[in-house]
This record gives sequence, structure tokens and C-alpha cells, in this order.
Amino acid sequence: MEQDELEEKVNMAEELILGLVKRMEVIESELPEFLKSFLEQYKETLASISGQIEKSNKRYDDQKISQQIDKVKDLVGTMPKVITVKNEHHHHFGAWSKNLIIGVAACFLITASSVGTALYLNHENNLLAANYIKFRAIRQIAPKWGHWADTTYIRNPKAMEENTIKLENEALEKAYAEEVARETAEEAKQARKRLHSLKK
Repeated sequence: MEQDELEEKVNMAEELILGLVKRMEVIESELPEFLKSFLEQYKETLASISGQIEKSNKRYDDQKISQQIDKVKDLVGTMPKVITVKNEHHHHFGAWSKNLIIGVAACFLITASSVGTALYLNHENNLLAANYIKFRAIRQIAPKWGHWADTTYIRNPKAMEENTIKLENEALEKAYAEEVARETAEEAKQARKRLHSLKK
């Protein structure tokens, strides 16, 4: 049985080899025709390419190219390995730059002071507006006192200012004295409670 299988495999291999031989013969017979048609199609193109190669060979002489390469090598050989850079240029502000910087700084200071003054005046204006509203409210609630304040201020503004400051100081002193009295009264009350608790 093994021998039959071997013979069968050998026969198959022979058939394959014969098939390959036939195909190679076909390819060998058709290849020269293919090459002929290829060469005929591209004959002009190949001729122009070879002509251009010849022209470029004539244009660029290999001796000139080698001379240029030698010159470049000589230049590279003469260059130092490390190139030192001297920084002799010191940057200074010129007259125009100095004037510009001074002008910008002056504009900034003027703008800052203007904005500060505007904010201060706005704050004062708000305080005056609030006091005016308060005075109008007092005039509506107690017209007698509003009339008194108007007439007194019109007669003698300086005396009115001094009198107002005096009244404010007296009111502050009175409020402080009342606070101290209240605190001392509370402390006395707490001291009595402690004393009372200690007696028991």
C-alpha cells in the first residue's frame, strides 16, 4: 500500500513538473514579443532621456565639482571649532525712549490722581446727598426745628458749625457716661449677687 501511494505521489509530481515546463516554454516564446512591443512603444522616450543625461554630463564637469568640494573642505578646515561671540553692544535707552517712558509715567500719575480725586469727590457727594435727604426728612417731621436750623445757619454759619460740634460732643459724652453708668450698675448688681450668694 505504501508503494502505491509513493507511485501516485511521484506521478503527480511528474505531472506538475511537466505542466511547469510547458508554461515556461510559453512564457519564453511570448517574452521576446513583449519586449519588442515595449521597446517600440517607449523607444522615443528612452532616447530623449538618454539625450538629457548626456547633456547634463556635459554641463557639469566632474573636475569642476571635485574642485568645488575641495574648496568647501578647505573652508571648513580653516574655520575654528568654537566660535566666540563678543557681546559689545549694550542696550541703553536713547533720548527718545527716555522721553517716552517719562511721558507714559507722567500720564499714569495724572490719570491715577484724577481717578483718586474723582472717587473722593463722589464719596463726599454721596455723604452730602444723604445728609440733605436726612435734613429734608427732619424738616417734614419737625418743621419748627427745620426752620430753626435754616435761619440759624443763614444768620451765622460759623457759630452754627461751632454750636453743632459742641452739641455733638456733649451728646457723645452723655452717651459714654450713660454706658459707663450702666456697666457700673451691672457690675454692682453682680457684686451684690456674689455677696448674697457668699452669705448663704
